[in-house]
Amino acid sequence: MKIKSYEKQYFAQLGAVMDKARMQELEAENLEPVFVAFRDAPYLDYLFSCKIYVALEDGKLMGFIGFKPGKIEFIYVDPNAQGRGIATKLMEKTLDELKRPVSLEVFTNNNRAKVLYKKFGFETVKTITEKWSDEYPVLFSQDTMELK
Repeated sequence: MKIKSYEKQYFAQLGAVMDKARMQELEAENLEPVFVAFRDAPYLDYLFSCKIYVALEDGKLMGFIGFKPGKIEFIYVDPNAQGRGIATKLMEKTLDELKRPVSLEVFTNNNRAKVLYKKFGFETVKTITEKWSDEYPVLFSQDTMELK
């Protein structure tokens, strides 16, 4: 597996990974109705304003991480490739670059992701519960985790 900087040639593969992994994340929270396909997502400009690393295996994008100074904004791994250390390698590469403190946000019930973050020393510093939107007024909880 190689970790390297994002290049435009990976756009379609990154989108496919994000769509599958984002749906998995939303299903776990019973938030499937709020899913927006990658190409239509309102946050694309923000994602691409981040520094992005991709994990490649035999030329295929298996996962990615997007970050800014002090904050991990996105980390997704293809559900078919989870449990193989891809997110760990992405986190290692990113955390080598970031000055502390580093924060991230994660659904409160996303225990699998939180195990990864705790392995690196992240701790929950805040939990908020709010409704998703006026159009979809379902409550969800999100933790802010920080690595000092």
